[in-house]
Amino acid sequence: MGRAIRAALAEPAGAGAAFELRACIARRPEPGDTKLWHTPDQLGATLGSLQPDLVVIDVSLAAGSDALLTALEAAPRALVAASTGLPASAEDRIAKLSERVPVLRARNLSPGIAMLSAMLRAIPVGERSLYDADIVERHHAAKKDAPSGTAIALGELLRGVGTERRPGGVAIHSLRGGTAPGTHAIVLSGVGETITLEHEVHDRAVFARGALRAARFLHGRTPGRYTFDDVWTEA
Repeated sequence: MGRAIRAALAEPAGAGAAFELRACIARRPEPGDTKLWHTPDQLGATLGSLQPDLVVIDVSLAAGSDALLTALEAAPRALVAASTGLPASAEDRIAKLSERVPVLRARNLSPGIAMLSAMLRAIPVGERSLYDADIVERHHAAKKDAPSGTAIALGELLRGVGTERRPGGVAIHSLRGGTAPGTHAIVLSGVGETITLEHEVHDRAVFARGALRAARFLHGRTPGRYTFDDVWTEA
């Protein structure tokens, strides 16, 4: 994802046109401009040296997010928090940080998932007892967390779905293999009918452009907790 975001920044007339990359934090810095690259042990000093209106994009694993939150607690900066698989303690720290700076918490940064989420929210409360819901999510073999953060978020939107056959009828099924960036299918099974909604990502650039779109939305905002739905509905 870090490489995908840097590629999106380089698109001449695309999502990255209004941005300037100031720093990259990685365990294994890539060749290039050494002024941009910093290791995790330099994180606190790096953040403290950058301008206060910086927007940080976090797409790391849980350990990286933990180190970043420690640095941000000392030098608060706006944050697009897009990592998945974080423990409850990290989510609490993200919420606390949003009292000091604008924070956008998103498990998925694609417009398509935002649209799918809106569809699920639109299911009338009175109709939710007619269906049982299955979420089938498939990701590349290297993905660490299962179920995916997106599947968990979609499941939360289906709260209240379930028939007498399966009270609380939302089940998540995870598949790991190959190289596919990610697919999420919602299957609503009722008596005599089935509704299937599916979102499939073909290129990680979708998430990268979404991250930059979220950063642009967040820049200059007042402290608070935002979601990608705020970005999508404002556009």
